[in-house]
Amino acid sequence: MIYNRKCILLTVIIFLFIGIGQVTIAQDITQTETGPASWYGSKYHGRKTSSGERYNKNDMTAAHKTLPFGTKVKVTNLANNESVVLRINDRGPFVGNRIIDVSEVAARKLDIHSRGIANVKVEVIEIDGKTVAAAAPVEPEIYSIQKGTYSSEELALQQTERLKAFDKYLTVELMEEKVQGKKIHKLKIGRFEDKQHAEAFNELLKDEGLEGVVAKL
Repeated sequence: MIYNRKCILLTVIIFLFIGIGQVTIAQDITQTETGPASWYGSKYHGRKTSSGERYNKNDMTAAHKTLPFGTKVKVTNLANNESVVLRINDRGPFVGNRIIDVSEVAARKLDIHSRGIANVKVEVIEIDGKTVAAAAPVEPEIYSIQKGTYSSEELALQQTERLKAFDKYLTVELMEEKVQGKKIHKLKIGRFEDKQHAEAFNELLKDEGLEGVVAKL
């Protein structure tokens, strides 16, 4: 009788342990944080991150203290409700009570570039390649920036060199078309996971007089 009671108690304990563990995991996956965000930019461009990737100030990435690399989060500036979807590929920030460090292009989109810091909400939307329930779907289309209607290939190549000087990692594709029997040259700049990323990068190009038109591939 005592043996049976021990078995029942052990079963209950195991059940409670497993149940609590599952709840804890679910809470971690659907984690939402609020707190200060900062950004890091040009002086870190090209350096290795904690994940082994090279930091690119023009990519929609971020540093977080604990979230697994590859996790996608939605970051919302609570002052203006601007939001971006970022992929975690680095560790940090390790200053004060800051909860996330975003890339330079993300900082511009969130309108915290000039301020340096802002209060944000961070929501996990994808972890280990699995979309978290109740998260907003991430638009799957690929976008690029299309630039120019150049009459000569030489002019198009000059623009390509300027773009490569701006970001050596940037992919630039030269295209040829015929319009009313005349050959023209256009540039297809980058491949972006979503429209907001393409638009934010186009804003950076605008500062250099290199902007184009965002289009879906």
